[in-house]
Amino acid sequence: MGKRIGMARIEALLENLKREINWGPETSFKGTARRVEAITNASAVARTLTKEESGTLFTITNTTADNNITFTLPTAATALAGVTYEFVFLANCDDDADVIWTTGANGTDIYGYIVTGGANSTLDDFDGLSKITVDGSVAQTTEGSRFTFMCDGVNWHLSGYTPTVVGTVLLVESASA
Repeated sequence: MGKRIGMARIEALLENLKREINWGPETSFKGTARRVEAITNASAVARTLTKEESGTLFTITNTTADNNITFTLPTAATALAGVTYEFVFLANCDDDADVIWTTGANGTDIYGYIVTGGANSTLDDFDGLSKITVDGSVAQTTEGSRFTFMCDGVNWHLSGYTPTVVGTVLLVESASA
């Protein structure tokens, strides 16, 4: 009979493992939560996301005047299909504080839609440019907004919700450069 290994030793071995474990389809994990990162615009933010941050929920509070938050998504080729980020706004934004997502390359586009829930619901459609801006100078009703970006290995796909009143152009689509 082999030597018994204590739970602390097994935990240490798994934590220091230098390779991936291919868990089977029947594997489940209990007690796990997503990684959450708070982003504020106390000063201007220019953040380049990495594929290792996939699955992260970013909470955004952009209530400080004149400080924008810019997220550059990884290039689609290096991000890999399935890389996903989610962003939620915890407060209404300042009228001079934008939040910007860019692919950083005009050849890598963002496609998708945002449900606009204020008054009568409608959709804001995004059909192939590389930069999306939440324009605080137009409307500040961002609290409760949610934006999800998912890479298919070629382009990025956007979905989400904003409580902004229908007909208010809160989201602006443009080219990166």
